[in-house]
Amino acid sequence: MEIDKTIVLSNGVEMPRLIQGVPHCDQWTNYSVDFFYDILRTSVRNGIVAFDSSHAYGKSESTIGYVLRRFAAEGISRKEVFITSKIDNHQQYVGNMNKCVDDSLKTMKTDYLDCMLFHWPVQNHFEENWLQLEDAYKKGKVRSIGIANAKIFHIERLRMYGATIVPHVIQTEIHPFNSCLQLRDYSEKHKIALQACSSLANMIDKMKYNKTLIDLSRKYSVSLVLLVLRWHLQSNIAPLFRSFNPKHIEEIKRVFTFNISNEDMRLIDALNENYRYHPESSNCAGF
Repeated sequence: MEIDKTIVLSNGVEMPRLIQGVPHCDQWTNYSVDFFYDILRTSVRNGIVAFDSSHAYGKSESTIGYVLRRFAAEGISRKEVFITSKIDNHQQYVGNMNKCVDDSLKTMKTDYLDCMLFHWPVQNHFEENWLQLEDAYKKGKVRSIGIANAKIFHIERLRMYGATIVPHVIQTEIHPFNSCLQLRDYSEKHKIALQACSSLANMIDKMKYNKTLIDLSRKYSVSLVLLVLRWHLQSNIAPLFRSFNPKHIEEIKRVFTFNISNEDMRLIDALNENYRYHPESSNCAGF
């Protein structure tokens, strides 16, 4: 089963299937921005060109801005990378989504973002804010828009509120123990691309020591990480991952070099128990 390395969104924009998360960089006080540049440069050399950020991640956006400038100096053009960021909950309470987008563009020193998401669908705010985000999209500030941590009823609420654009992207926690089958079916029906945050469930013991996953990783002679990322790809989901280890990043490109059989995909699907590593309501009251 050969898989394209990009997903074509409903508006024709091509989004890479493999996305690297850029963390709360200011929390990693032992690492300089040049360290993060080296890591993302290693990713690009290995064909990983999509990077995920958020206003809520401290210096993550400014770090990406620095990396983009270094890339440009090396001849790596802006259009060769795919940058996602997110509007955080506090920004949604304040409103003015055009300003939020402008602030991110200013921080990253770029003319556009490839994808802008709401970090959470903040109750009593996300509907009106979505209409404003649609406006930013129509003005060409962002190439695609979406919502992280959304459920089906949030998307239906947007439709009832008069939204003219169905989210191009939903990013939510998906992994073998939380496979989100209903959301996947809904997204396929409405041509919404899915990104999986916490795609490896932080490699908790539940994942790391699962017999089915261990047996299959041995069968395919790949790491458990590669097995789970490949499961995502064959499920038509774009997984996010995070690594600061160049050797691990080089290994991840192997995810496109093997196939999981249909029978084994069903074995992994059967692990689902609607388990979330991150609690839903802690970041979005009324979720």
